[in-house]
Amino acid sequence: MSRRSWTNEELELAVNTSTSVRQVLKKLRLREAGGNYEQVRRYIDELKIDSSHFRGKGWSRGLRGIGVYRIPLKEVLVKNSTFQSHKLKNRLFKEGIKEKWCELCKWAEISADGRQPLELDHINGDRHDNRLANLR
Repeated sequence: MSRRSWTNEELELAVNTSTSVRQVLKKLRLREAGGNYEQVRRYIDELKIDSSHFRGKGWSRGLRGIGVYRIPLKEVLVKNSTFQSHKLKNRLFKEGIKEKWCELCKWAEISADGRQPLELDHINGDRHDNRLANLR
């Protein structure tokens, strides 16, 4: 006899409406502990429930809700912005607005540690002027 407190249908619904195993556990009213993570992962595999939409560890970093940045880009790309330039650079790369190479010399090498040491250049020299026309 099964000692589960949820059905296969409840598991499938929880997986389809979640972006992580932790969310599945919460929806099934299970304690968020190692054994429960393992058990739910095993049942997801056994029942062949699609979990490719799960985002993994840190899926919500920098987000509010699912897939929504805390500060909209239109509020960041303004004069007198206090948004950090390295975070803006990464966000411009992620959103496809800027490419991962130097706009002056086209340099795009990746260092031995896997990072690409590029700086966000403010053309007029004002680091608080994040208007797109002022960035390269």
